[in-house]
Amino acid sequence: MSTSTDTGRRRRRVRLTPVDAIQVSSTEARAAEGPVTLGQLNTLQWLGPDDDHLAAVLRVELPVPDGRSAADVAEVAAVLVARHESLRTTYVRGGDPRQVVAATVAFTLHVCALGEGPWGPRDRPAVAGRLLAWLGERGDTSATTLRMAVATDEHGAVIACVAGFSHLAVDFGSIEVLKREFAEMLAHPDRRQVGGPRHQPLDQAELEATPAERRRTRAANDHVRELARRQPRCLLVLPRATRSGESLAVELSSPAAAMAVRQVAARTRSSRSSVVLAATCAVLARRTGYRELVFPSLSSNRFDRHLVDFVGSLAQGNLVAVEVGDRSFDALVKHTWAAVLEASRHSRYDGVERGAADERIQHERGAHFLYDPLFNSLVPESWSGVTAGVKHRPEEITAALRQTELRWRPVPHNGTPLRFGLNEVDGRVRLDLWSADTGLVPRAEMESLLLAVERLLVGAAAGDLDAPRVREVIGLDPVARTPDWVLVDSCWVDLAEVQQLLDEALAPSTARVFRSVDGRDLVAHLTATDAVRTPEQAHARCLAALPDHLNALAPRHYVLCPTAPADPTDPAAWPAPLTTGTGR
Repeated sequence: MSTSTDTGRRRRRVRLTPVDAIQVSSTEARAAEGPVTLGQLNTLQWLGPDDDHLAAVLRVELPVPDGRSAADVAEVAAVLVARHESLRTTYVRGGDPRQVVAATVAFTLHVCALGEGPWGPRDRPAVAGRLLAWLGERGDTSATTLRMAVATDEHGAVIACVAGFSHLAVDFGSIEVLKREFAEMLAHPDRRQVGGPRHQPLDQAELEATPAERRRTRAANDHVRELARRQPRCLLVLPRATRSGESLAVELSSPAAAMAVRQVAARTRSSRSSVVLAATCAVLARRTGYRELVFPSLSSNRFDRHLVDFVGSLAQGNLVAVEVGDRSFDALVKHTWAAVLEASRHSRYDGVERGAADERIQHERGAHFLYDPLFNSLVPESWSGVTAGVKHRPEEITAALRQTELRWRPVPHNGTPLRFGLNEVDGRVRLDLWSADTGLVPRAEMESLLLAVERLLVGAAAGDLDAPRVREVIGLDPVARTPDWVLVDSCWVDLAEVQQLLDEALAPSTARVFRSVDGRDLVAHLTATDAVRTPEQAHARCLAALPDHLNALAPRHYVLCPTAPADPTDPAAWPAPLTTGTGR
C-alpha cells in the first residue's frame, strides 16, 4: 500500500493564457414559467438565500475527443442548451419560488491557450484541473446557468473542456447525461440536432402536482419522519475530542476491493455500491456499538423511465436504516440493498414540509441533527449481469493489495463530522472519506476505517462470513467509552458533555445533569433565574447551544428549584421543586 498527499504522479506545469471569449447563443420555441419541482425546492432549501454556498455551482470536466476545436465545442454547447430547458432557466426565490425558462440565452465560452509544446491526452488531467480552478477563480456572477472554458494547444485543438453548472439546474445524474450527449455530438457532427420533445423541469413540476404524485410525496414525508425518530445524533465522534479546525479527506484506491466487490455482487445479486455500503456499515457498527445505523444518504431519483435522461435537479437526501445486528456479510449486503431501495422509493418529498417536521422532531428529541449525507454514491445503484460468473483467484486478489493507495488532500469544511463518498467500482474501488474536523475524527481513525472496509470486502470475496468472522476480519475494537457514556434515544451521550452544555446554556443558574432519576433518563436539576423560570425556557436555551456539542442531547426532564444544595451532585439533596417538565 502506498500513501500520498497529492493526486498521483508529478504533473506537467500548466499555464493558461486567455485568448478568446466566444459568445454562444441558443434559441428554442418555449419561454415559460411555473412552480419549481420538488428537487429544485430541495436544492433551494439547503443552498439558502444566496448563491455563495460551496456547492451552488458544480464544476466538471466534459469529455472531448482528440482533434476538436473551440468552434466545435461552441456548436455542441448551443445544441445542449437548446435541448435542455434547465440550462436556460433562472429561479425566483421567496415564499412562492418559480422557475423561469427563457427562449433565448447567451453565455461565454472562454478559450485559453496552453502555448508551445506537445500537448496530448496524457496532459488532460492536469490541464482540466487547472482549467477548473481558473473557471472557479473568475467567479460565477452570470445570471445564466452555464459557464464553459476550453484549453487549446498551439494548433487550436482542444486539450480539455470544463463547465460550471448551477446546482439548481442540474444534479450529478444530469451531468452524466450532459457528458454523454456532449461527447456523442462532438464525435458525430450529424447528431448535433435538438431532436424531439423531452421531459423538462416544467413538465416534472406539472406531474408532481397530480393527485397520485401528491400521495407519493406524503408517503415519502411520513417514511422520513418515522426514521428521523430513530436516527442517532452523530454516528462517530471520538470521546474527549476537541476541534482542530482542519478539514481533511482521504481516498482509498483499491483494485483488490474492486475484484472482491464484483464477486460478492455476483453471489448476492446485489449492486456493487450496496456491497461497499454494507461493508462500511459493518465497520461503523463495530466501531460505534450501534446495531442499527440510520443515516442520511442521497438518491438520484431516476427510477421512472421518463427520468432516465432527464436534465434537472432530481436528487434528494433520504434516510437509510441498516440493521447490522448479527447478520452474515451476504445477508447484510442483501439487507443493505433492500434498505437503499426502500429509502430511494421515499426520497422525493416536499422539502419545506420535511424541514418543518425535522424541527419538530429535533425539539421533541432534544437533538440537533446533521443532514449532510454520511454516504454518497456516484455509482449507479442497480444490479446487472456484468458481475455474473465473475471469479478471481484468492491469490490474484491478495497480489492486488500491493496496489492499494491512500491519497490525502485538504478539503473545504463540511457540516457532518464524517462523510463517505463512493466514486468508482470499475477496475478499482475509490472510496472517499472526509473528516470535517480532524480533532473530532483524526487522520489515524480515517485511515483505519477505510482499510477495515477493504479488509472486509477482500475477506468476503471467496465466500460468506458469519457475524463473528465479520468482526474478526474488520480488526477494529469498539470505541472505548467511560462509564459517563450512556445510550439514550438511539444516541451515545457523554454526560460530561451534557454538563458542559448546561453550564453554557443555563448560566448563571446552577445546573446538574443526572443519568437517571426516578426512572427518567437525562434529568437536569437547576436553579430558577429571571431568564429561566420554566422547563420550556430551559429547553429552548439547551437546544440553541446544542450544535457545538456533538456528543450531547438536551435533558429529557427539567427540575427547577429555588436554590441549589451544598452538594449539587446529589439529586436527593435538591429542595422541593418550583416546577418540573420535559420542556417540550
